Amino acid sequence: MENMLETVEHVAREEGGGPVTVIHLRIGEMSGVNIDALTFAFDVLKKGTVAEGGRLEFEQVPLEAKCRACGASFHPDEFVFLCTSCSSGDLEITSGREMQVDYILLDDDSKTDDSEVARTDEDGEVEADA
Repeated sequence: MENMLETVEHVAREEGGGPVTVIHLRIGEMSGVNIDALTFAFDVLKKGTVAEGGRLEFEQVPLEAKCRACGASFHPDEFVFLCTSCSSGDLEITSGREMQVDYILLDDDSKTDDSEVARTDEDGEVEADA
């Protein structure tokens, strides 16, 4: 959480924007992230930062797998990691493990709406001016 807030502060400073109003996170179904604990940590650690008045928003990313044997893509039910088409266990997890900042909204007094200033790429790297 501290690293995320450092990244948010860095992006907000680079963009010259006002305070952060929203940090939108993509949380994978199999990421192991407890959203209540993450929200609690954010509320404690945001004090004195550009995100002090902001809030977290969450997007749940479903667990998806691809079978290396037959090429089928599917959602493993109840974490049973067998292909639903051919029953192979040779799978690649294609989504559902991520925890990434998708975008950050800043309060910009010169505009009537919040401004989206950053979005992360598929590797979680920040892309400014999204």
